Amino acid sequence: MRDIRCDLQERTNIIEEQIRAIYAHFEKVVQQLQNERDARVAELQGTHSMIAKLIEFESAFMDNVVPLENPQAESRQQKGGKRLTALA
Repeated sequence: MRDIRCDLQERTNIIEEQIRAIYAHFEKVVQQLQNERDARVAELQGTHSMIAKLIEFESAFMDNVVPLENPQAESRQQKGGKRLTALA
C-alpha cells in the first residue's frame, strides 16, 4: 500500500493557499464597498448641510417679510376671482 500522506499534505497546502487568496479578495471587496459607502454618506451629509442652510436662510428671510394689504386682491377674492398660489 502506498503512503498518501505526502499527496494529502500537498492538497492541503494548495487548498489553504486558495482560501488565503479568496479571503484576501473578499477583504479587498469589503474595503472597496466601505470606501464607496463612506463617500456616498459624505456626499449626502454635504447635501443635507446645504439644504439645512437654505431652510435656515429662508426662515430668516420669511421672518422679515411684512405682509402687504392689497384691497384689490381682497375684492377679487370676494367676487370669486381665481388667485394663483404657490405650492409649498
